[in-house]
Amino acid sequence: MRAYGGSARIDVANGEGSPLLIQLGELCYTLSTNRLTTRNGEEVLLRWQSAQVLQVLAEDLGRLVTRDDLMSAIWGDLAVTDDSLTQCIADIRRAIGDHDRSILKTLPKRGFILFGRGVPATVVTDAGPAPDTRAYHPPRQLIAANLDPRDVFPTVAVLPLQASVSADHDPIGVFASDQIISALSQSGDVNVISRLSTLNAGLLLGPDTDLRVMFDADFAVSGSSRREAGQIILSVEFAETESRHVLWADRFCLANEQLVTDTGWIYQTASSIRKALMVREVARVYAVPIESLKLYSLLHGAVGLMHRLSARDFNHARRLLCDLKERAPLSPAPRAWLARWHVLRVMQGWSSDLKADASAAMEFSESALEMDPDNPLALSSLGFVMTNLLRRLEDARACYDAALEIYPNDAQALALRGMMFAFHDEGEKGRRDTERALHLTPRDPHRFFYLVLAAGANLSAGHYDRAVTLATESRRLKRTHVSTLRTLAAAQAGAGMGDAARLTVSELMRLQPDLTVRRWQASAPSADFENGRRFAALLKEAGVPH
Repeated sequence: MRAYGGSARIDVANGEGSPLLIQLGELCYTLSTNRLTTRNGEEVLLRWQSAQVLQVLAEDLGRLVTRDDLMSAIWGDLAVTDDSLTQCIADIRRAIGDHDRSILKTLPKRGFILFGRGVPATVVTDAGPAPDTRAYHPPRQLIAANLDPRDVFPTVAVLPLQASVSADHDPIGVFASDQIISALSQSGDVNVISRLSTLNAGLLLGPDTDLRVMFDADFAVSGSSRREAGQIILSVEFAETESRHVLWADRFCLANEQLVTDTGWIYQTASSIRKALMVREVARVYAVPIESLKLYSLLHGAVGLMHRLSARDFNHARRLLCDLKERAPLSPAPRAWLARWHVLRVMQGWSSDLKADASAAMEFSESALEMDPDNPLALSSLGFVMTNLLRRLEDARACYDAALEIYPNDAQALALRGMMFAFHDEGEKGRRDTERALHLTPRDPHRFFYLVLAAGANLSAGHYDRAVTLATESRRLKRTHVSTLRTLAAAQAGAGMGDAARLTVSELMRLQPDLTVRRWQASAPSADFENGRRFAALLKEAGVPH
């Protein structure tokens, strides 16, 4: 054993003091069984890949393990991106409560170091006796988690898809459910029950099983898998666990190799589930008294209403978010969305006091980050405020960069950073970010928003035809979004479509009758850049009053 930064590097090969325990914050990790547990013996489950990453790091406790070594050890010759490893590291940090990254440290461009205290089971540590490994087994009855008030998201259990001809787990069904879990887990607004939890319980399920009790889940994904005429047929459905009401269902026919090589069905499933969930919660907020709504219903319902962009729904969204802020006082999410509400209010031309909205948006953003400095939603919301209301583009870029460092697949942060680049006369950079965000959101309930940001970035880069295509599709999805109409009119003018541009402007002026080019320049973050000057000229050419 050698000292390393106040921790210990244990030679696990000598078997001394076996079984070896490693204290990681308040949890303990048993190297011989690859199990992470609380002091009471309750197991903390990780996804399979995350558990393997933890094992590799624990075996080299206190020493640098390079990214390449981890990728090779876990995935071998499989072609995966760095995002897969990043997600595993984030899973481990969440599980052990490593909020300040003091236990699992990242050395940029090098790798990771796991710090912990390694002790044989019989040794008494400074923190007290090490747990008795004989007590380490999953509890027979589910002990409900004492959730942090910030956890206001719905919980989804994805069950292994069952083969109709077998009572055992079908490898294809298990693989399919694992892929759905991975896709859903990339979203920051859904809690997903771990794969091991649903896999272990899968064979015990019967037609009368109460999934809400078994998994403490609000929704469940289930279905079947079968082989037929050289194809794999997957039937998938998404339902409420309490009412058993099916919210979405679909059927996929795939060739054998497509199950692995074609990821389209995976992301279509995940996106459809998120969209069905959003639609359900928007309907719910109007159907039941506000005091009886669950927190996640309030959040999803409010966000959905906010993006409908009708004055009635938009103002009702604010009331829901304010109520959620009071009912979940430690959650950054409602504050981050309230900040965005004020930005959208200005962008829609509904604000009567720009300074007051900017001040409120900053206050909500900053209070969200005080609660959780590493919250990607709060960081990108602050960047959104700084870009569109304060014109502090460099500060906004720092916020988006920080959000994407924590979660590289955050489509919102990518899209907003891309638009910031476009405002800043860096059109090609903006085009790259916004097009990638568009790729990540094929069935997002707010896809119109990603489309118009990609249109704006393409317009900045001089790709007028592409901007027209994207903005036209955005208008089809959301005809009342004035930013979409402004972008479409400018893109049409740039593409030489004068008649179409004038028709778009007539539609725009009905929604925003006081719009002038000068008034747009007074509030536009790009007004002082070449991109803003060109956009203003195109608006004037399209028929917006000067």
